[in-house]
Amino acid sequence: MSQNPFARFARWLGLDRNPLRRRCDRVEAVVRLVSVLGVIIAVVLGVVLGIRAYGDGVKAEARQAHARHPVSATLTENVSAPRLSAAGSAMGHARAVWRAPDGTERAGTIEAVAAKRAGDVVTVWIDDRGALTQRPQDRETTIVSALTVGTGLPLAAAAFLAMVVVVTRTINQRRARRVWEAQWTVVEPMWRINGR
Repeated sequence: MSQNPFARFARWLGLDRNPLRRRCDRVEAVVRLVSVLGVIIAVVLGVVLGIRAYGDGVKAEARQAHARHPVSATLTENVSAPRLSAAGSAMGHARAVWRAPDGTERAGTIEAVAAKRAGDVVTVWIDDRGALTQRPQDRETTIVSALTVGTGLPLAAAAFLAMVVVVTRTINQRRARRVWEAQWTVVEPMWRINGR
């Protein structure tokens, strides 16, 4: 048996033209070959989609940085109903007032740290009309989004195709075992007679 890893891999994929392969072995080899090609295609597609997601994210960063502005808002009431945020800090809601880009005063409910009281100043993000909005997308979010898209497809494809290979192998092994047992029931009586 060859120790060359490329030769073993080619044999595993069924590319060695072994005349002793049964039909079920050839089917299993085709499934393995298609799975390897599928993973390669998924990786290439994942890279392309990841690069596209990164480019779209950079464009969204620029667009949002141009259209969203930080302003100081003054709380008109204490923050109530605190809850734990994803960042681990206690957050709540309170009414506040702020100035729109045109100078008019706006009011609304904002999210703020639970320790804030009426009269405290917090930073909020507004759009060009003065309405509350989310903080602009940052580079970290863009990178995480691109990596998620770029790695999600290849990992999902690899997991699915590995499952297909394992299921095919399991079915082939069970079938081979049944065939072997059926053949053994024919040969065993003759073997016992000849063995005496």
